[in-house]
Amino acid sequence: MPEFVRTELIFGRRPVVEVLRGPRRVFQIFLTEPAKNFLQREMRKYGISKDFRLSVVSKQYLYNLIKRPDHQGIVARAEEFEYTPLDIIIDRQPEILVLAEGITDPHNLGAIIRSANLCGAGGVIIPTKNSAQITPVVVHTSAGATEHTPIARAESLAHTLGVLKDHGYTVIVADKPSPNSVPITKFEPAGKIAVVMGSEGEGVSGKVRRKGDVIVSIPQAGEIDSFNVSVAAGIILFYIAHKLGILSE
Repeated sequence: MPEFVRTELIFGRRPVVEVLRGPRRVFQIFLTEPAKNFLQREMRKYGISKDFRLSVVSKQYLYNLIKRPDHQGIVARAEEFEYTPLDIIIDRQPEILVLAEGITDPHNLGAIIRSANLCGAGGVIIPTKNSAQITPVVVHTSAGATEHTPIARAESLAHTLGVLKDHGYTVIVADKPSPNSVPITKFEPAGKIAVVMGSEGEGVSGKVRRKGDVIVSIPQAGEIDSFNVSVAAGIILFYIAHKLGILSE
């Protein structure tokens, strides 16, 4: 492995398989014997032919390597995650884009990316500050969706939304139910949609909210204040993807 290559340790069976299926280079995989059998089956299933060192080790070795018990018997040393340039994502003009503001919990960010991928979103955009970044924990929580979803960073989401609007996007901002919000079940998407999700505590900031064309909310019946942000993202993205015909019946 060249000395100048920055690497990170990806853990978990699905994330490691998806890293192998994606564009990243993988240099070494540490795994238990049961996980080795799993990996060999998955490599045959997907026709994976990447060249890497394979080391059969104990569960304790894996725990010592990443200091986490949820490794599922496998850890890969891969080159560091590479973000997609923002202008490339915008130039592709996918039907759905997701912008996540203030999502500092890596588990929530990973779950949002997973839903974005499954609902056919063409990219996820996160701020360079005050946000979780793409770490091995995010890769793990996304079940490897980070490897198949273009992810960009932006200095200003408000400015980025202005650019997206210039490219014909309708910007919808997710919020709690209020007199100013439209229930997502009554929203009729048309054309390209940019979905903005904010933090559970503060929601979307004022400067980003002012860029929105529509404020949408999810109807709720219980006593709890709101949906988890990643659950809300999944509901909203599924509805929009279904309405746009991206998801087949």
